[in-house]
Amino acid sequence: MSAGPFTNTFYTSDAGDVHPIRVQQETLTLSIGGQSNSAPNGPADASAGFVRVSGSSRTYGITPRKVSIRFTGSVPTGYKEGQIYRIPVLIPGHYQSYISPKLQTGTYLGQPIQVVGKSAETGRG
Repeated sequence: MSAGPFTNTFYTSDAGDVHPIRVQQETLTLSIGGQSNSAPNGPADASAGFVRVSGSSRTYGITPRKVSIRFTGSVPTGYKEGQIYRIPVLIPGHYQSYISPKLQTGTYLGQPIQVVGKSAETGRG
């Protein structure tokens, strides 16, 4: 991802719990197949810990589900042509709509993109 500013928001886990998460603001500009990458309403569940966007899958806590995208048109400033970018998807139903059918298209930062991969939520408790 880029070096944009961060925002605190919420993430719904595959188990249905609402967690706090800190993402770059452009994460919320992702739109695939007409579905925007909106965040669930808060507040977070009382016992829910923060979701880690990056780091090892061996670390304690939840790592969010992500889609991998590639720009298919103009590349925004600060991004590299041909690079794959992994974007956290904050709501499980959005993730399902993004990965089916394969090679969905959409926009990120107002530029055309294509979904080229996915990674499921992982967690250690």
